[in-house]
Amino acid sequence: MLEAFFLKRWWIADIRGGPLGRHVDAFCDDLVAEQYARVTIRYGVAAAGRFGRWLDKRKLGACDVSEEVIARFRGRRCRRKNRNGESLLHKLLLRLRLDGVAPEPVVRTSRTPLEQVLEDFCDYLRRERGLSPNTIETYSHVACYFISQRFGAGPVDLSALDVRDVRAFVLRHAQGRPSDSLRWKVNALRWFLRFLYLHGDVSSQLAGHVPTPPVWRHDGPPKWLGSDDIARVLDRCERQSATGKRDFAILMLLARLGLRAGEVAALKLDDIRWDTGDIVVCGKARERKRFPLLQDVGEAIAAYLRYGRPPSSSRNVFLRVKAPYRELADSSPIYFIAAGALARAGMSPPSKGSHLFRHSLATNLMRNGATLGEIGQILHHRDPNTTAVYAKADIAGLRAVALPWPGEVS
Repeated sequence: MLEAFFLKRWWIADIRGGPLGRHVDAFCDDLVAEQYARVTIRYGVAAAGRFGRWLDKRKLGACDVSEEVIARFRGRRCRRKNRNGESLLHKLLLRLRLDGVAPEPVVRTSRTPLEQVLEDFCDYLRRERGLSPNTIETYSHVACYFISQRFGAGPVDLSALDVRDVRAFVLRHAQGRPSDSLRWKVNALRWFLRFLYLHGDVSSQLAGHVPTPPVWRHDGPPKWLGSDDIARVLDRCERQSATGKRDFAILMLLARLGLRAGEVAALKLDDIRWDTGDIVVCGKARERKRFPLLQDVGEAIAAYLRYGRPPSSSRNVFLRVKAPYRELADSSPIYFIAAGALARAGMSPPSKGSHLFRHSLATNLMRNGATLGEIGQILHHRDPNTTAVYAKADIAGLRAVALPWPGEVS
């Protein structure tokens, strides 16, 4: 297999004669199977060769390779250009373990009481609350930070928590922080304290003592783009390459259906029902919602699936554009796709994320005569107050219902 990527036979013989030589061909086969680019495979095999020579100088063999040894190799002093491909060495380690050469990773079977509480808390958020993995990770991080600030490096006694600890944590994070940042931290703390009470770790309901920070969510209309601006953003999309077809399909889902970034990233192939013309989306709290498959949206998705989506066993609709071709890790790529589309259209609105398209859809519907109830149904809002903010964008409607100023001449 190495001969398909390298011409110098002496170099191939040298790498095969090293401590990793019997496994390098299989490592190369693994990279080919995962559809890495040719240049990436060359970098990865070359890095394996450098790693083998490094091992040989230290009298180490394939049986000594571990995460710690690879970290030592990658932390050595060398020129930056010689580091190409070294990130693939963890796949080499996996190959060595599959071949029964490298030792398996040491797995801790015992957990500290705090680790067990945090694991139970994550399980509670997943089963009882139906929160997304990203939200669960964020809430768990806040809970761990709260406990570490309270007890430091000493023993953790959850029963010793009281109202003063709760208020001190909130006040410490309220200084100089944006209201949105403080809001989700306070919400995470509140859910953690509720869990501790249900779990029997604290004897009183401390969640009721978590202060609610002032958040002015409805002090103005949401940021939005007009219909012409949205059309310009979509027209500036490059649709010839595989990446362009994917990004255009994602933008169509954002702009035409008002989906959230997480909903787009989690969309499955089975969720698109071509026969009935609708899409089933897993929204907040794992609620399954049905959207109509508009013709232009369906055409954009079909073009990506037929001509842009790489072969993969993943059932997610949208995949990475570089090998290994797997589903998007989270909703972050959706944000950058939206921001890039806005930049190509020459726009720099205050809000550059994917949610801007959702706000724009709702606002344009409102300005074209749609009612708040209809917009709430389209966006699948559970709380009518969430939809009420778009009423501020209907300036003409607000003027029609405005009361005259006292003393104004009629």
